[in-house]
Amino acid sequence: MHEELLARLPLFQNLAPASRQALDEQIHPLALHRGEVLFHSGDVALGLYVLVSGKVKLTKPSRQPQPSLTTNRKGRPTIPMPRESLLALIGPGEMFGELSVLDGGQRSTTATAMLDCRLYHVPREPMLDLIEKHHDVSQAMLRQMAHRVRVSNETISGLVLSDVPGRMAFLLLTMAERFGITTERGVEVHHDLTQAELAQMVGASRETVNKVLTDFAARKWITMSGKSVVIRDAARLRARID
Repeated sequence: MHEELLARLPLFQNLAPASRQALDEQIHPLALHRGEVLFHSGDVALGLYVLVSGKVKLTKPSRQPQPSLTTNRKGRPTIPMPRESLLALIGPGEMFGELSVLDGGQRSTTATAMLDCRLYHVPREPMLDLIEKHHDVSQAMLRQMAHRVRVSNETISGLVLSDVPGRMAFLLLTMAERFGITTERGVEVHHDLTQAELAQMVGASRETVNKVLTDFAARKWITMSGKSVVIRDAARLRARID
């Protein structure tokens, strides 16, 4: 019933017809509304998910207690630590939740729909059976997991070795590569993130991120509009990383 759509998803497009049919028999379509939580950190893993459309964010609660609002010596309010860390964005065609399925552990992150989403859910036991019996399914999963590790390594390098403007430039270019749409104005990225969430991803305060984005816009490297940004000068942003 879902084989045609599975064939269009990068994760499964190279599967043999028999493997796609076996997978089709086990998947359960799901729909999430914007802001709806799919699972929480610490939940028992019931299966893995493949995002068909929409966008999902993976977050992890902060281990530090949320401090009350205080003031510094100059009487200015201090900035409390975020209640959670935004670890990853999941786009169409990508799987998530697979680690807990493979090792039997609890969920390590919380998954929340950033937009209205359509997903496929594959329960844990049928998924493990598919991996054992259909090697191309396991290979497809390994390829995407390897790609995710590679991207994570590049992200860590980009975020650790740069200052805040460099980290923001890296994040914008990374999102443009994953979610960008080429237009006459440049590469348009509907990131659907608040400035507080952008700040979490680059390890800075919301106020600092606002200043950096305003500076980028003044230099005509980007154009901002709500939760979207147009990359107008990717070369300048790339140079800012270095």
